[in-house]
Amino acid sequence: MEGGSSKTKRAAFNDRGGFLDTVLSWSLEDIYDENLYKNQVENIPLEFESVHQYFGSYVYPLLEETRAELHSSMEIISNAPFAEVIAFDESKSYGKNLYDVKVDSWRNRFSVLGKEPYKTLPGDILVLANAKPEDVSDLQRTECQWAFVTVTKIPEDEENENTSFTVKELEDIGIQKSLFLIFLINTTPNKRIWNSLHMSGNLEIIKNVLNTNSFIEEDGGLCCAQRGGNWDEKFGTSVTSELNEPQTKAILACLHKIHCNHKVHKSAVELIWGPPGTGKTKTLSTLLFTLLRKGCRTLTCAPSNAAIREMASRTLKLVKESFERDIGIDALFFSMGDILLFGNKERLQLGSDIEEIHLDHRVKRLTECLGPLTGWRHCFASMIDLLEDCVSQYNIFLENESLKEKEHNNENEINSFLDFLRKRFVSASSSLKNCIIVFCTHLPKKYLLEQNFQNMVSLIGLLESFETLLIQDNVESEVLNELFSSSKLPADISLSSMDMPFLLYKKRSECLSVLRTFNGSFNLLDRLSDMSKQSIEEYCLQKASLLFCTASSSYKLHSVPMKQPLSIMVIDEAAQLKECESTIPLQLPGLRHAILFGDECQLPAMVESNISREAGFGRSLFERLSSLGHSKHLLNIQYRMHPSISFFPSLKFYHNQILDSPNVKRKNHENHYLSWPMFGPYSFINIVGGREEKDDVGRSRRNMVEVAVVMKILLKLYKAWGGSEQKLSVGVISPYAAQVVAIQERLGPKYDNLDGFAVKVKSVDGFQGGEEDIIIISTVRCNSYRSIGFVSNPQRTNVALTRAR
Repeated sequence: MEGGSSKTKRAAFNDRGGFLDTVLSWSLEDIYDENLYKNQVENIPLEFESVHQYFGSYVYPLLEETRAELHSSMEIISNAPFAEVIAFDESKSYGKNLYDVKVDSWRNRFSVLGKEPYKTLPGDILVLANAKPEDVSDLQRTECQWAFVTVTKIPEDEENENTSFTVKELEDIGIQKSLFLIFLINTTPNKRIWNSLHMSGNLEIIKNVLNTNSFIEEDGGLCCAQRGGNWDEKFGTSVTSELNEPQTKAILACLHKIHCNHKVHKSAVELIWGPPGTGKTKTLSTLLFTLLRKGCRTLTCAPSNAAIREMASRTLKLVKESFERDIGIDALFFSMGDILLFGNKERLQLGSDIEEIHLDHRVKRLTECLGPLTGWRHCFASMIDLLEDCVSQYNIFLENESLKEKEHNNENEINSFLDFLRKRFVSASSSLKNCIIVFCTHLPKKYLLEQNFQNMVSLIGLLESFETLLIQDNVESEVLNELFSSSKLPADISLSSMDMPFLLYKKRSECLSVLRTFNGSFNLLDRLSDMSKQSIEEYCLQKASLLFCTASSSYKLHSVPMKQPLSIMVIDEAAQLKECESTIPLQLPGLRHAILFGDECQLPAMVESNISREAGFGRSLFERLSSLGHSKHLLNIQYRMHPSISFFPSLKFYHNQILDSPNVKRKNHENHYLSWPMFGPYSFINIVGGREEKDDVGRSRRNMVEVAVVMKILLKLYKAWGGSEQKLSVGVISPYAAQVVAIQERLGPKYDNLDGFAVKVKSVDGFQGGEEDIIIISTVRCNSYRSIGFVSNPQRTNVALTRAR
């Protein structure tokens, strides 16, 4: 059969479940029909008359964008990840029209450097066919039988090499000797947007951003003063000590709005405009740190996994530094339960610095320590039993060893009481300390209660002190055995307060006292121990004060019952987030304030469809509010670029409002890495004989002569660096993906794992938000008709020119 129907089915657009039904109903002709939704897609206005018009304006552009994404993926189907089906059965577990599928392994016909290996995810759209298509025309042949399917579920316990999942919407394609699955796109982000456009969520902020009268600023200082609060005094030290004046003003303005009960500020939206190098990330992390200290429940979102990972990392580092500086307690006892990052672990590419705050890791660690057989109850009971009855346990051990000797005629030396106690204590203590550290790290301190937290810290110290004493050479086993045989100090034993057995006896009593206190007072752990894994996950989401996720992943929070709702949302890289996607977190229950950090002079969200792009589908809420005259707090002091580099972007893109900080004006900021006169703060190199060409797929461009020149410059820089103690980072960027791949392939691992010399190769779009000492820009284009392609976009040019220090 041919995939889909010849006539497109239309879903009821007031139905949240209509999105996938519509997508799966498309025929091949529908996907290739660029006019399929042309008449329904209308320009998205700057102002809206109602919430209904606001949400409705995005429905058809979203469908058209999904169609264009599918079209694009069908064009390169020969390069798509594919696998051969090894098992295919009707699902009996999950419902009608669902099928359980197992494939051998996913593989790509052509490997692409820098791209993650494909891994099946819910929401994937695939082609199921009786042959591997090399071109979309193969699907139109009479002998080809195929259908579109979507992945609905991945087994949680999937550990073997084969991949299993459940697919939906399969029509009978007959009994086949072999079947193949070919990945096209993942629809989960678009489906979440669709559901957001059709949900009845919290509309407080939505109505605020639709009401242009709400942009009129009023002074809320009076009502704050009436409440006896002066935010400049309250936060002066913590906020302003590391920030410049524009950064401080931006944060204080946000705090005024958030904590002001004045009617006009019932729901507030703040825009913070952060041009390149002006410390946007530092300002944002300081704001989040301040909100965390004030106990404000805050959700922080970003358009991409890379952006939210960086934001979470910077904020966590700031919190840790403050904790160690102010409290002075070892970081081993640093509570991170109030900070939570969630989303797909593989796509987030977590480093060791932030793994501890990731939801999956947290739930796993807590589940391990709450289990009935190996969890905290078992660990506490084992340690109490050992300290109370170690002599009895030793005697039982001796009896068992004696029986083993008689059975096997062995004459092994039986361990002394001291050896026995050392071995058992180290084992029990290790498990117990692990549980304590997990609870101190992963449970919010305010729910753990201060007294329990201090008792945990105290118990760790007592256990370590006992172990330190126990391993001393001057401990007499017989004396210790006699001493520990009684719960009270025997009257006939003469020991001074400095004798090792006496010190051990005293420390044992202290440990037992704290352990018994825990057993009777830790109600929170008792409750958590009775919870399922899903309930523990919900608990972590409900109790954290500062949550990080992509805007798309925030959809998860709509299904989590919040006793204390999130009241503040902060969006990083807000100018890169489609406004329709921002409606996902904006509708969360209880949300009252939104703070958007961004720069509309840099790249917006990527949109595949020309029709949707022209309709304004890629426009961000930040850009729309800015164009309507909503006030913005401009961060106008840049700390990154040499003044010779910053001059043009400031003049061209920011109306000369950006000032150079003193640090970039200093002479030592102008480093001459190469001695030739042409290599100043910036250089333009005309590549004679360069030739642009299409890549193997025919969808992107490359210039191999420029690749060779880039290699030569990198080699010169590496030789000039010469293993010096000064660190040097180089970024190589290009507007074209094919050029990025060509440079990566030529470069290989040559400069990997060098201490002090680093090279990153990315697209211009992929480098937004990044910076390096030196940036090499490969523009690729070289033709007689003067076409400069992607570089003609002023926002992309701005990004490219502002990455270098």
